[in-house]
Amino acid sequence: MRICTYTDTALPKLGGQEVVVDSLARQFMAAGHEVKVLAPRPKGSTAIDRELPYPVVRHPGFVSTRWLVSWYRRYVMKLYRQWPFDVLHCHSVYRTGYVAALCRDKLPVPIVITSHGGDVYAGNCRLRKRGLAERHRLAIEKADALIAISDFTADGFRQIAPDAATPIVPIPNGVDLEPFAKQAPLHLPQGVQPEKYLLFLGRLHERKGVDLLLRAAAKVSDSLGDVSLVIAGDGGERAALEELARQLGLAGRTHFVGRVVGEQKIGLLQHCLAAVMPSRYWEAFGLVALEAYAAGRPVVATRLPGLGDVVRHEQTGLLVAPENVEQLATALERIVTDESARRRWSEQALATSRDYSWQRIAASHLELFQQLIDQRAAHGAVRRPTWLGTTSAASSERSHHSAR
Repeated sequence: MRICTYTDTALPKLGGQEVVVDSLARQFMAAGHEVKVLAPRPKGSTAIDRELPYPVVRHPGFVSTRWLVSWYRRYVMKLYRQWPFDVLHCHSVYRTGYVAALCRDKLPVPIVITSHGGDVYAGNCRLRKRGLAERHRLAIEKADALIAISDFTADGFRQIAPDAATPIVPIPNGVDLEPFAKQAPLHLPQGVQPEKYLLFLGRLHERKGVDLLLRAAAKVSDSLGDVSLVIAGDGGERAALEELARQLGLAGRTHFVGRVVGEQKIGLLQHCLAAVMPSRYWEAFGLVALEAYAAGRPVVATRLPGLGDVVRHEQTGLLVAPENVEQLATALERIVTDESARRRWSEQALATSRDYSWQRIAASHLELFQQLIDQRAAHGAVRRPTWLGTTSAASSERSHHSAR
């Protein structure tokens, strides 16, 4: 099978979507398929393209979220003429899914769209720009299948195009288990001990709720004993969060370590008591939760679609109400003091991580792609990948795998 992965962002930029695109491309190739990633040219260097095991085809960066977007369909069609692919997998409803939709009449292959959350979030500013909601709707309606990585993205598809007949297929994101199979080097800030810290890992942005974590920790400071907070990540809120930690009397136990990647990130996950994800508003999917699971660590998270899909309350960690500092404080206290529960949740987290191996997730994509290719001529219905259970937008706490 020849798979064209069309994404509006790719390595060297490093975030959730870029990791997913890279991981799937590697797995597709490992399974014997041909892959090319089509992506806009970033402002910085593309030297990493030469180091990747799959070809990356670059086109000029999008000049606008609104103007001249249709112009970019020439690059999709040019690649198809040079390398006739069997399926076009777009990583975003808009702009790549929309560009693909504009090629629909001339492109005789299935179009699949995966949303990574931001493009289908109801508060997305693009949806309020004149004409862009219609473009999002067109992309969804013209696709052969929509991959929902969580209930959050499934709901987003439905809200944008409630009358679309396009099948929504739940396939979560995955995690690379191999790097977690061995102990990574651990470099901790001075005064922080292994198994004596709670870890936040992500962007320092208001949506991620690090301020809530600090306020919750301050409420149960005495119960936390000598347990520290390690805040790994960077962003525009860092200075304000450091000042908040000082005001709350947590400066001595809160350590901002900046952005971490590779073995440094793995080491931090392997030796924390738990990962904490106190996001407010929305999360498309809890990639950090999967990484914590792979490290055998439980997660304290907000009960939001996208996080509730992955974190199983009282099984792999604890879920708390969004922006509820009191509940978060109670959860932090329990995760620190209840060693028996923490050990039990850690074991279940590690077992759960195996359901999300990238090899397994990629196999589900390939199964879907093949079904679409086969059914395109027969006009049959798209079946759900066989190993996946039924998901419901109304049950955000249930894992995609719980119905197996």
